[in-house]
Amino acid sequence: MISIPAAKLERTNAGTPFSSEFGDIYHSEHGGLAQSRHVFLGGNALPQRWQGRDSFTILETGFGLGLNFLAAWQAWREDPQRPRRLHFVSVERTPFTRADMVAALASFAELAPLARALTDVWPPLLAGFHRLHFDGGNVILTIVFGDAAEHLPQLVALADALFLDGFSPRRNPGVWSPEVVRELARLARPGATMATWTVASGVRSALAGAGFHVERRAGFGNKHEMLAGYRQGEPEAARAGPRSVAVIGGGLAGTITAERLAAHGMDALLVEARDARSAAAVSLLRPIANLRDALNARVSRTAFLYAMQHYRALQQDGYHLQWDHPGVLQLASSSEEAARFEAIVNSHGYPPEFLQFVDAQRAREIAGREVRGPGWWFERGAMVSPESLALASLARADSKVTRVAGKRVERLEREGAQWRALDASGRVIAEAATMVLANAFDAKRLLPQARLPLSAVRGQVTYLPPDPARKLDVIVSGSGYVAPMPGGGFCVGASYQHDDPDTNVRADDHHGNLERAESMLPGFTAGLDARELTGWTGFRTTVPDRLPIFGATEVEGLHVATGLGSRGLLWSPLGAELLACQLSSEPLPLPRDHAGAISPKRFLS
Repeated sequence: MISIPAAKLERTNAGTPFSSEFGDIYHSEHGGLAQSRHVFLGGNALPQRWQGRDSFTILETGFGLGLNFLAAWQAWREDPQRPRRLHFVSVERTPFTRADMVAALASFAELAPLARALTDVWPPLLAGFHRLHFDGGNVILTIVFGDAAEHLPQLVALADALFLDGFSPRRNPGVWSPEVVRELARLARPGATMATWTVASGVRSALAGAGFHVERRAGFGNKHEMLAGYRQGEPEAARAGPRSVAVIGGGLAGTITAERLAAHGMDALLVEARDARSAAAVSLLRPIANLRDALNARVSRTAFLYAMQHYRALQQDGYHLQWDHPGVLQLASSSEEAARFEAIVNSHGYPPEFLQFVDAQRAREIAGREVRGPGWWFERGAMVSPESLALASLARADSKVTRVAGKRVERLEREGAQWRALDASGRVIAEAATMVLANAFDAKRLLPQARLPLSAVRGQVTYLPPDPARKLDVIVSGSGYVAPMPGGGFCVGASYQHDDPDTNVRADDHHGNLERAESMLPGFTAGLDARELTGWTGFRTTVPDRLPIFGATEVEGLHVATGLGSRGLLWSPLGAELLACQLSSEPLPLPRDHAGAISPKRFLS
């Protein structure tokens, strides 16, 4: 199943949160926050150990109520010598729902603002990786829903401190097993510290066997002792990422990649062939679902939730992003497809706030008008103005991104440790040791040795003028899509034409878009003449396996961000965050296998 079983919020007679499944309490009855500070912060010599660092990573087993995370975040906020970025990575097998998290944290008044920020973006209980950003993106929580033994081998990170906070080893032995502890040792830097409230002999043996030096210390509350220690081995200096990166291509992939590089402390030179940008008025955002729950569906869930958080944060931080999330209603094209839609939802157990199957009557209620039949309801589905997204991304990055427009890169050459991007006359446009090719289909020309199987597919959208008769409450998709535009009217799309380089807006494509809209929404296009409508034409860059391409190539210093197809809003934020984390040697937002699945190196095997 895709969904993770939720923990049930119960309490002891003294009011302490309790798990009947494990027969254990979530924190000491003498105070959960005080326990976090004594055992986990104090046991790892924090905040002293993170001072003077650019980035610091804490790895935890057992997120529970999130008290250890909130205590670390609070300590980070209060420390004037704090690292610029604090990563907190935690694995939780049975997380609480948002409502229970709110209830459980209500008694910690001191943490109220932080707890509210956490619960406001708490993800639906879907298995896998969820990355959440706080405090302007400088506090980064990566929470993994699922069993530690399954997910820790997929984690790519180097931890500076370990918080071992599972339930009692006697009641929950799996999270303390030698296999899990060996994975923790793999993920810990030499010299990384660890702390836990338990001194059970099996835990001590597992830690010692995995290469940790451990010692008993004074415990907290009714626990007279606790364990603290460190990963043995010669401490290593944290690897620094490149100080500057050249990004070739100023579209969606390039602009968001430049912004994410800036967020991770790198300067970016953004080279764009066009003098001015051009994009559809709006594009829609929804995840992928299929019966096999294939790789593209699994990666898309992480990407969708990350993108929603990314866009929400841009808007809330005042960067004037035009976006809305009225939901996406994806209509089935036939009774057979409707049956398949229903089977997919029923077999995988999606949380209803993520994906529901709705019958024709419910679909009509959602749309507020006649529709062709049943379909999927993505309650959190959204639409974004790509142009406003580019402007908001550059505004957030500020001086960390320098944009060079009207410069087409004709070829790349290597000079020592530096890459040079050259124009048609051989003049240097950009020079850097690290380059990201985010120039859509053109990446194939500049880097033929990567064997990128890219195709360019023409697409045209049609703009419908405002009209009270064309009221629509949500975004509708299925045979193309119909989405409200920020200034009124609708964006209808899109044609899909291979081997068609024409950049002109054509009346016959408007006619095709109107037919697709009418097939989904009977009566919606009445009175419209395709010859009188305006629109926009662009080109998608598609990949046969329908996954994007983000990551390092086999050529040292060259990376790729392309292959977004018609889902640029879905793939760009997570792919750009992945690439930035790879370059800065920070914890990845995706499992190892999923990062490999979207790597450009997958085409070399």
